[in-house]
Amino acid sequence: SREALERVHPPAYLDRLAAACRGGGGSFDVDTYATPHSLQIASETCGDLLAIVDAVCTGEASNGFTISRPPGHHASPERAMGFCLLSTAAIAAKHAQSAHGLRRVLVLDMDVHHGNGTQDALYADPSVLFVSSHQTGLFPGTGAIDEIGAGAGEGFTANLPVPAGTDDAGMIAMYESVLVPLADRFEPELVIVSAGYDAHRLDPLGGLALSVAGMTDLVRVARRIAERHAAGRIVLTLEGGYNPEVLAHSVVSSLRVLLDAGAVPSDPFGPTRQRGPDLTDLIERLRRRHRLG
Repeated sequence: SREALERVHPPAYLDRLAAACRGGGGSFDVDTYATPHSLQIASETCGDLLAIVDAVCTGEASNGFTISRPPGHHASPERAMGFCLLSTAAIAAKHAQSAHGLRRVLVLDMDVHHGNGTQDALYADPSVLFVSSHQTGLFPGTGAIDEIGAGAGEGFTANLPVPAGTDDAGMIAMYESVLVPLADRFEPELVIVSAGYDAHRLDPLGGLALSVAGMTDLVRVARRIAERHAAGRIVLTLEGGYNPEVLAHSVVSSLRVLLDAGAVPSDPFGPTRQRGPDLTDLIERLRRRHRLG
């Protein structure tokens, strides 16, 4: 609904999007364009996600996954960019609070690119903890360690930028050492995951070295957080992933983990043979920055 979208996007921005679509569409930047039907499709994508949030928050479903396009995590409140028109994860978080009275929502972004639009939408909001793990130096160039929120939201944004070549072991150590204690301190009542699978070693748009099994383990960590704090309430929404075969196996594997935390992933590609960089110093810097002891 327009009401749901306006919890994140100003009316003037939505009006500009609608006018662009009525006019036949066009480009917003080098990566992002609209067709005459784009706002309708993006709104339906948001509607899918909100319907799953409703089902999970009311107990109709234990968890869920919106497998849809376009993605959303680069769309800021007043700007379309990076293939994204509407900030779907942020819209879902605010909907959960408005419609279901939740006080604290965790939004985790595991895409190889920083979720700058989600961050912009939630940067001053202490009721949503936004955590983004991403490769440093990639599009859109944001997501530094010192971007931690503003005003009342200071301390409720955490960016985990990792170097190229980071592998399964490094990223899982990052999640266990930084994400988990952040979540334990925040105690979310719902976990929303921006599930991007372009952190895989074979993805053409990224430079990380995760496997399908490794990315599945990140979803396991998120599910464990949801079980510990949110009565198991976790919702995934699809973001990036530009190797179609990898994307297919990754989505299947995440669905398996939502059904059974101990499920075996579908990973015909296997792990990288190269050892990733040592993230010990980075993890300690992040723990100090967020006062995790």
